[in-house]
Amino acid sequence: MARFPPMNACAAWSRVCFERQAQGLQPTARVGEKMAMDDLTDFELRLFEWIRQSDFEEVAWSSSRAAKAFKVPEKDIYEALAALSAKIPGNIYIHYDEGAIRISAD
Repeated sequence: MARFPPMNACAAWSRVCFERQAQGLQPTARVGEKMAMDDLTDFELRLFEWIRQSDFEEVAWSSSRAAKAFKVPEKDIYEALAALSAKIPGNIYIHYDEGAIRISAD
């Protein structure tokens, strides 16, 4: 398997797509594909739940505010977002709209 440098959430998603294609799978998660919730760390699970219960579609995402809310360095937020997008890609949606990052989870 290829080695990849540290990455942001978008790069992590690209890596997941690349790895899935290399394994002969669809590049993205299929509807109904089982979530890998067991693979999430406690912090990733708490962040996912916070995102799921929040409205970061209407209110722009702020990693610095998330870091303050969780009392962790901003780097930990970025790493957790990248991990979420890699581990449960069908359940977290990160996109850019009107000059800001928007995130939703289900």
